Amino acid sequence: MHPSELPNFDSLDSEIRLRVTSRGARLIAAVMALLLVVGTLVLMVNRAPRSPGSDPPTHEVRTVSGLPTATQSAAARLIDLTVTSNGSSRNVAALVVGRQLAVTTTFIAAGSQITGSSSTLTYFPVTLLGHDHVMGFSIVRLGAKMSPPRLGALPASTAVVAVAPVMTGSTHAPKYAWVDTTLGDPANSAQGVVRYLATSAATSLTALANAIAVSANGDLVAVLSARHQWYGARFVAQVADVVADGRGCRADLGISGSSEQGGGVLVTSVVRYGAAARANVVAGDVITTWNGAALDSWDQLQSTLYLTPAYTTASITYDHGTQVQHSTVSFGCPSKLVK
Repeated sequence: MHPSELPNFDSLDSEIRLRVTSRGARLIAAVMALLLVVGTLVLMVNRAPRSPGSDPPTHEVRTVSGLPTATQSAAARLIDLTVTSNGSSRNVAALVVGRQLAVTTTFIAAGSQITGSSSTLTYFPVTLLGHDHVMGFSIVRLGAKMSPPRLGALPASTAVVAVAPVMTGSTHAPKYAWVDTTLGDPANSAQGVVRYLATSAATSLTALANAIAVSANGDLVAVLSARHQWYGARFVAQVADVVADGRGCRADLGISGSSEQGGGVLVTSVVRYGAAARANVVAGDVITTWNGAALDSWDQLQSTLYLTPAYTTASITYDHGTQVQHSTVSFGCPSKLVK
């Protein structure tokens, strides 16, 4: 039972309360009221905890200097983008991740006019590079030099400070909401996805976009994606690099396939004029290595392609009947940004 559901002594029937006239009766009533209060407190203390952990309050500050000291360097890399498209403008937050690159959970349409503002610079040009639809990030290149944050390894079940920008306008740096919390992860995936923060939605900042998690030593360790999952900051930066190097595209081998028993990828179909077709790969072949490393499954190939930029090459080995073939594949861009 929630404490709010407990009966209140003041709400008892008026006739009953009028009968409490003697000193002894009043004493009994006072004891009952005290026990009721104590019982309520016990229930509040011992009620089932949220899943998992505590529920601390969220704080809001106007400047980076108002944040906990360890978070200030990483939070200073949260910048304000003004995105203008079809005659309307909006302000969104983005996170600098390195190499003059930044990511934002806001989808930015091709052809949008973009400018950026930080705590020290305003109205510098920004260029859209592409999108990562798996995590839900738009990747942009900044026209101003900004140092990247220090990225740390994604911890498991450790205390962090989560910080989210609060947009205040195109010519001002954002305000910041922050909360002490814990990155909890009973089912961490191979890609380093943290499923949730160990606080409720109201205080884990899931309602706000582009939140970051900073460790006690000031490392940026996780970034909240548009899918409401926390990804390792190093992984997010790596994905941004791939999109930038591929000019907005990832490598596409141009095949359908499945995991082959015993290892390798069985090619079930080949896209005409695709990278595999140009390398003379045909349906029925089994790709066994990628850049000299054994290829164990279809999922491994998909993950490898996800982190390989377009306009690069890779060497593959594949079984063609009873023959072992070696080839170099060149990746173009299968899907350009539509303007």
